[in-house]
Amino acid sequence: MKKIVLFLSLPLLVMMCISCSKSSSCTSVDTNKVATAEEIANLKDSLEKYNIDAIQHPSGIFYKIINPGSGGIVSNLCTQVSATYWGGFFDGRSFDQSATPLTFTLGATIVGWHKGIPLVKEGGEIEIYIPPSLGYGNEDMKDNNGVVVIPKNSYLVFKVKVVRFS
Repeated sequence: MKKIVLFLSLPLLVMMCISCSKSSSCTSVDTNKVATAEEIANLKDSLEKYNIDAIQHPSGIFYKIINPGSGGIVSNLCTQVSATYWGGFFDGRSFDQSATPLTFTLGATIVGWHKGIPLVKEGGEIEIYIPPSLGYGNEDMKDNNGVVVIPKNSYLVFKVKVVRFS
């Protein structure tokens, strides 16, 4: 009897999973969040100290387009992005990187990426310099072992190469 109930309930379970996956939708909303004047001044100081020539975005991030790309563009924060990246600090220390493309929803990332990644097309490459309030803010970011890899209030550097938008 148990086998019959399991056999009959399996298709129902599969249908429920399929219908749930189809009904879920992206709820990311663009934010008008901008960096503080103090953060922008500190970011400018770091860029000058490390002799980096970058453009200021209205949000307070700074960026340098290495390659503008020539493919598709980001339509909104629900866009799926496949990209490789390097993440670190101004002194060159790395906290994360991906040599093979990772795919993610743009709206599920930090605000600095919301503002920076749409500045290039598919195939594009950009360096993004991010103040704390548009990065991880006043929270320490820890690895799986509880070790702090990004201290709170850190200024971040990301080198992102976009493979594909979908």
